[in-house]
Amino acid sequence: MTPRHSIIAIALAAWAVTVDASASALPVPDGEHAVGMARAEFVDPSRTLDASDPASGPRRLPATVWYPADAPAAGEGAAYLEDAVAATTLPAIARNFGYAGDELHGVAAARTAVRPGAPPARDRRGFPVVVYSHGLFLYPEQNSALAARLASHGYIVVSIAHPGDAADVRLQDGRVAATRIGGTDDDPRFAEAWKVLAGGADLAVRREALDVYAEAFPGTRIGRSFAQWRDDTLAVAAAILDRSEPGPLREVLASADRGRLVFAGMSFGGATAATSCRLVAACRAAVNLDGQNFDPALYDRPVERPLLLMLSDWPRYGLLEGQPREADFSPNDLAYELWKDAGEDAEVVRVRLQGSRHLGFTDLVALLDGPKRQERVGEIEGEVALSATGDLVLAFLDTYVRGADAAGIERAIGRHPALVRHVPQRMRRWAGETDPAR
Repeated sequence: MTPRHSIIAIALAAWAVTVDASASALPVPDGEHAVGMARAEFVDPSRTLDASDPASGPRRLPATVWYPADAPAAGEGAAYLEDAVAATTLPAIARNFGYAGDELHGVAAARTAVRPGAPPARDRRGFPVVVYSHGLFLYPEQNSALAARLASHGYIVVSIAHPGDAADVRLQDGRVAATRIGGTDDDPRFAEAWKVLAGGADLAVRREALDVYAEAFPGTRIGRSFAQWRDDTLAVAAAILDRSEPGPLREVLASADRGRLVFAGMSFGGATAATSCRLVAACRAAVNLDGQNFDPALYDRPVERPLLLMLSDWPRYGLLEGQPREADFSPNDLAYELWKDAGEDAEVVRVRLQGSRHLGFTDLVALLDGPKRQERVGEIEGEVALSATGDLVLAFLDTYVRGADAAGIERAIGRHPALVRHVPQRMRRWAGETDPAR
């Protein structure tokens, strides 16, 4: 353990013994079900834990699972991060993002209204399953508020860690899979093509750059990670579909409707979700919380599934280097639909969350302390961000997974002034210039 990690660990220990009734609390789930939580580890023997180390053993994917429970209300609930998890994860978050230890006080002290190990609820219709992926260098519990809310409304949420690209995570065999930060893109064409996609002058230059991007992408660090995350989520989905899930999840998944899957995630995990959903017949919908598309197959192509794309407030804060700050264009407008049809697919819901930075789509929006909070998550209040995200994700899934009235999506947007429908107007103008018949 490095000196910096030792200091953080001591701070975490001090926080643990001083937590009292004033400890940070995430919103109480508002559905009809109590919420249980379980931990397990999926194993994919076809791949290695570390792709660069053949001796690392099979690929292991720790999972945190929230599910509808047959239990009384949670009362004081449980720690947001169990002691053993916090001891590994929080120093890694501080290191990965350059946070001071006291910025994470709220994370260490937080509690959530769930019951670890509670008996799973039963439902004759079955509960849809959401396969969830965290953001790059983040952690599986990062969207606990959203996961618990979905579980209270009858969804099983399986949030997996992507070892190596996650915050440090301890495996069941005791090993710690540390974050691999650094590395360079092997193909130098990638960075230049990416800049053009984000901030080029028009569609013509972007189309030319896209061909270069597609060739260069597989040979880059980000391309290799993307392929690995895709395969991680597909492996977990396959285990759920063929009933080969880890033993600790068999009772939880006994009431799953395995024919109704969702892929969801935040940031890199959100981008992966859209890709994976297209590849699994049982996937009914995908949710992308502020993830920029990287998949060459999804530029100027339809996603072919209902997709909720929630974006941070890029006109105010920006996200990508060289990205225009005007509200009429996001680089994600280049993905998920044909360019000539941008904004016309009613099942691709594009929304901007005003006042939110990128990490405002995680629990950190409600849990980060200190004077740098706005720099980290934006000016949006934590309760506002979590409520808006939870309302819209739930309405979207109820519509496309459970067959509810699509008007529920519009009602969810209308309840939150911070939510603004994004219409890709610049893409429409560019397409009209290319095809005057439009």
